[in-house]
Amino acid sequence: MDHDRTWLSELRAALGCSGGLLALMLLVDLANGTLALWRALCWTAVAVLLLAILCPPRVTAGEHWLASRGLVRTRRVHTDLLVAVRGEGGPAPRLVLRDALGGRVVLDPAVLTANPVLWHRLDQGVRRSRERGVLRCGAAPLRTLADRIDGDGARAVFEASGLRCGAASRPAHDPGPGPGPGPASVREPGPGSTGNPGPGSVRDPGPPPQRPEEAA
Repeated sequence: MDHDRTWLSELRAALGCSGGLLALMLLVDLANGTLALWRALCWTAVAVLLLAILCPPRVTAGEHWLASRGLVRTRRVHTDLLVAVRGEGGPAPRLVLRDALGGRVVLDPAVLTANPVLWHRLDQGVRRSRERGVLRCGAAPLRTLADRIDGDGARAVFEASGLRCGAASRPAHDPGPGPGPGPASVREPGPGSTGNPGPGSVRDPGPPPQRPEEAA
C-alpha cells in the first residue's frame, strides 16, 4: 500500500495553526482577566473546528483502489472500475473520481503531483477501466494532470543535474568568435591611391592659359 508522503507535514502545519490560535485566545483572556472555564471551552471548540477544516485527508492507494481518509470517514473507489473522472476548478482545484459501484473520492490534484507512486496506481486503474469500456468521461482532466506531472518530473531532473532552462543556449546577441581580418583584408596604399600618391598619380596643371590680348 502506498500513501501520501506530504500528509504528515501538512498535518503538523494544521496542528500548529489551531494550537497557536487556542494559545493566543487564552493568553488574551488571561491578560484581560476574563479567562473562565466556559470561555476556555469555547476557544477550544473553535480550535478543533479550525483543525477539522485544515486537516488534510490521507490518500492511500493499492492494487486497483484508491482511498481518502478524513477525520470522520474513509472514501474509496475501485480505479479499475472508474466510470467518470471530473476536474473542478476554482481557488482549490479538485479531482472527483467515481466508480461503477457507487464509490466517490474527491482529492487535491497536488497530492498526485507530489506523489508519483500514487499517480502510477491511478494511471494503472484508468488504463484497466478503459480496456473494460466502463470509463465514459475524464480524458481531458487526466491528460492535463499527466502533462503537469511530466513537466514537474522533467524540471526536477534538470534541477538535480544542475542544469537550468536556457543555460545551454547561446545568447542571441553574442556573435561568437568570427574570422578576423586577414592579410588580404587590409591593403597597403599603392602608388595610385590617394593615401600615398606616386609619381604621375597627380598631374601638375601648370600655368593657366593666357588670353590672346595678354599674349600680344
